[in-house]
Amino acid sequence: MALNIDLLGLDAKDLEWYQMFARTLIVFFAALVFIRISGMRTFGTSSAFDVVVSITLGAILGKCIMGHYPFFPGLATAGFFVCLHWLVARISAQSPFIRKLTEGDPILLFSGGEQKLKAQKKYNITPVEILAAIHEQNIDNFDQVKSIWLEPDGMISVVKKS
Repeated sequence: MALNIDLLGLDAKDLEWYQMFARTLIVFFAALVFIRISGMRTFGTSSAFDVVVSITLGAILGKCIMGHYPFFPGLATAGFFVCLHWLVARISAQSPFIRKLTEGDPILLFSGGEQKLKAQKKYNITPVEILAAIHEQNIDNFDQVKSIWLEPDGMISVVKKS
């Protein structure tokens, strides 16, 4: 009598608990490989480009685990997506135009003693957020600030006067 267990549930309509566990184990290690291919940049920063990649990769891998799509084609799709991200990131590093499309540019929020209220309103930056940013730099007031920027990753940067 041969033991015939479909460990990954490749032909199953509904997965058993052990099939989802086995898929999770494989997807976990595949995700580690994908992160190594894609680079820590994907998960170490929060540019819009990287957030989209993180969310999409998570969605693809989640479907692999839960069995909504064929397992190996789903993993292959995730691998293709990571390679595409790597390629676009590589091109972005070489091309200012592509970098601007994928990541954006910093936005000036304060300069020359003047708050750029139009930019702050456009990007939904509150006065409290501006004050918090300068306080994080151990600055008490705007007199000590040269400029304040909204970075492409959503962080607010403060440049002190010299």
